[in-house]
Amino acid sequence: MTAPERPAARGEKFRRLAEELRRGVAELRWPDGRLPTEQQLAKEQGVSLNTVRRAVDLLVADGLVYRRQGSGTYIAEDTAERAGTPGTASGPGPVVGICVPSMTYYYPRVIAAIEAELTRGGAQMMIRSTGYDAGQERSAIDGMLAAGATGLLLVPELEPGADPMRQHDAIESLGVPVVMVERRFATAADHHEFVCSNHSAGAYVAVRHLVSLGHTRIGYLQRDSPYHADAVATGFREALVDSGLDLADAPHAGRGRWDAPDADVFLDELLAAGATAAVCFADREAALLVSAARRRGLSVPGDLSLVGYDDEVAELSEVPLTAVSPAKAEVGRLAARTLLRRIEDPTAPVVQQLVVPRLVVRDSTGPVG
Repeated sequence: MTAPERPAARGEKFRRLAEELRRGVAELRWPDGRLPTEQQLAKEQGVSLNTVRRAVDLLVADGLVYRRQGSGTYIAEDTAERAGTPGTASGPGPVVGICVPSMTYYYPRVIAAIEAELTRGGAQMMIRSTGYDAGQERSAIDGMLAAGATGLLLVPELEPGADPMRQHDAIESLGVPVVMVERRFATAADHHEFVCSNHSAGAYVAVRHLVSLGHTRIGYLQRDSPYHADAVATGFREALVDSGLDLADAPHAGRGRWDAPDADVFLDELLAAGATAAVCFADREAALLVSAARRRGLSVPGDLSLVGYDDEVAELSEVPLTAVSPAKAEVGRLAARTLLRRIEDPTAPVVQQLVVPRLVVRDSTGPVG
């Protein structure tokens, strides 16, 4: 039986690969200025994708290459002559590690804005996606720190039922500046820097829009999640109360995942309560309710006005949805600026920032019929 590979051997493997890549850069092995994809390198070198990523991270930290989101890994200008000298960075800029749960929904615009801001600030970046998995997150953070990250932008998994201060202290113990993105610990003891959307304010704006159109019975449909759902529900309730409306007249339901039959059931509840509008978290759930109404022969917005949330796929609904649109690019820009400021001045006051989403009005809302 083959003995398990020792941790030291694994470390030697990615460092050996990094040296091989440095030689390739010095020898102008890739004249088009772009490295092969990580999958190609893994196949060519007979190693795992994780080994390739860690090796490339070292080259990023050395300033020899840089990643372009969605495009590839490129060789930095004027680096061939220094490729044989590990640890020589392309300038004084820091190396920023970015850890996000997804690269396909909600976060692409956040990431693009972070990348643009870091580039303007002379920083290099490495990025990992964790698939909403706390174990992958810990591994990604360890890998980026080992590769030389001097600061982190994190969208951490806030584990359900876990002591928030335990997670708070774990981030504190990482030993580098950290700014949380679209996450925060809602306790008075939280002294971490964060940049988040104010989701309560977003839901508040949605309800006030419907009230301005004459709607007085407004329902709420929620996809349950540990991240923003509670804040959206809070904003919804506060807006109803501030508008002088009775919470008892507001049908509401939450599920981990909605399907078409679920939407049909909730539509029955809305109609039974005399509701003429609903706020839905998120866009997909609002689109399901549009389809349920149309199957019933109801008009959106003539018979039922609907507001979605996130504005990711709202415009693609069969009736383009009015939707709460978090300022994702601004969140990314502010997070990057906050981290660069913290790296430059460790004694600066701690900044915690909330960004209010805007409402994008489309075809799914109108006056009470």
